[in-house]
Amino acid sequence: MTTEETDLEQTIAGYWDQRSERFEQEQGVHGRRQKQAWLAFLSEVTGAERRRILDVGTGTGFLALLLAELGHDSKGLDLSRGMVAQAERNAATRGLTATFAVGDAERVLDEDGTYDLLVNRNVLWTLPHPEQAVADWQRLLKPGGRLVVVDGDWFDDRFVYRLKRLLGNLLIAVTRRKNPWSATRKLRQGYNDGFEQSLPLMRPGNRRTMPRLIQDAGFADVQVLSMREVNAAEKSQKRLAGRLINPCEFFAVLATKPV
Repeated sequence: MTTEETDLEQTIAGYWDQRSERFEQEQGVHGRRQKQAWLAFLSEVTGAERRRILDVGTGTGFLALLLAELGHDSKGLDLSRGMVAQAERNAATRGLTATFAVGDAERVLDEDGTYDLLVNRNVLWTLPHPEQAVADWQRLLKPGGRLVVVDGDWFDDRFVYRLKRLLGNLLIAVTRRKNPWSATRKLRQGYNDGFEQSLPLMRPGNRRTMPRLIQDAGFADVQVLSMREVNAAEKSQKRLAGRLINPCEFFAVLATKPV
């Protein structure tokens, strides 16, 4: 790894460390409907048999802990020490058994063919070298193993999304007497000032780009799922303004390592 790459990795890790204390509140499990929707989705893509699963870029353990709850042998990996510490606290609080470790999603240290499944949520777009990561993920899977990438069209700028965001921000400005645009600028500052230019998937169109990237890495049976129940459950937790300023939706890319 070059000095420049090391500096970038440290910058990215530092950004997520700063967000780790509030990340569970922002992105965690907060309601029965939300939890049940995610459990149903994960049950569908993993199957009933107990499997060895790696959650790459686990954050505060969102997927890893749900998979542990379903009875799988679950490990979570994240570049941020703060995120890993929070994931371990969440596991203890919820009485779940899962392993967590600090590690790079682009260069996982585990041996070839270690896992039956590899999963992640909102991770691929955060990586400077996503093609390198996907190739490494295939290495980690057993022949016939499955990759499950959960992400969203977070950067799409279609007119209806822009209109909803404008209406949501205006509603917050009028009803709460606060500037919602300043909060958005603050959240994005770490990217804009630090490493946004180094993230090739921090762009519109990932519902099309990510499946192609995964297929190009040699995966087979690549398919895209819309995750309607998860999206409905996620939005049901938010007030009208929150639904308007967050109009984007999750999707999942499923693929198989050839035998």
